[in-house]
Amino acid sequence: MAYSEAQAHSRSSLRSSTGTGTGTGGRPSLLTDHSNHRSSFGSQRLSLLPSKTPNLSTPTLPTPQFDSDELLARAATFETEVNSAIQKIKSKIVENTEQWVRETAEAREYDREVREEMKVAVAQETALNKTLQKEREEAQIMTKTIQQLSATYEDMKQTRSLHEAQLDLLRKEVKAKREAKIALKKALDEQVLKNKPELASYESFLSMRIVGVKVDHIGFIFTRISEQDWEQEYSITLDVSQHEFSASDCSPELPELPALLRYLNETRDFYGFMKKVRQAFRDLSKK
Repeated sequence: MAYSEAQAHSRSSLRSSTGTGTGTGGRPSLLTDHSNHRSSFGSQRLSLLPSKTPNLSTPTLPTPQFDSDELLARAATFETEVNSAIQKIKSKIVENTEQWVRETAEAREYDREVREEMKVAVAQETALNKTLQKEREEAQIMTKTIQQLSATYEDMKQTRSLHEAQLDLLRKEVKAKREAKIALKKALDEQVLKNKPELASYESFLSMRIVGVKVDHIGFIFTRISEQDWEQEYSITLDVSQHEFSASDCSPELPELPALLRYLNETRDFYGFMKKVRQAFRDLSKK
């Protein structure tokens, strides 16, 4: 009974000193009245108040003045805040974990893609190296070919220069021969003009005419040989392509023709040779 009165007195003193209940201006107190809770919890308090029957042999201690409801309320508030903070931390940890999982998965996917790209790049580099090596070999072959062609071109230039020099020399020789041939033809034409009267006299005197058979072959046709037929022709063709004359044809054949040709080549007496040939044809016609 004494403990309950002392407890009630301490509560009223604490409330008056802390302003519990309804204070000035109608502001509510910080602690609410929980009579049921106080009655259930008051029996669990340890009494520190002195007994009404003083014991002279035991010293008395001062009684602290505090309110357990306020402490409980503060503890509950602290617990709520702690739980809220813990819940936020857990949520943050879960969010961070999920983000880390996502980032790790993305990093692994990125790493896989990078590895695949590296494989492709290595394969491309290998192919490019092979192509580059092949192009280098082809370039070396082309360089050697160009060097060979350059050497051949230089040889051809030298050969061309030599041939041009030879061609110039041949042109000069041909020009000189052409000029000589023109001069010879002119001289021959002049000589023909001079020989025409003499030739006409020969043909008239010898009853003979001269014909061109082919190149370097001259034909001589005689008439007025046979007494039975003055128009019968006797002919001989001389080859004048060599230094020594020869007969390529004789109609009719003369047995003494080799001796006559020998006389012509030894004496170079063409007029005498013609006279001897005519006489041989005349002798042959009388047989």
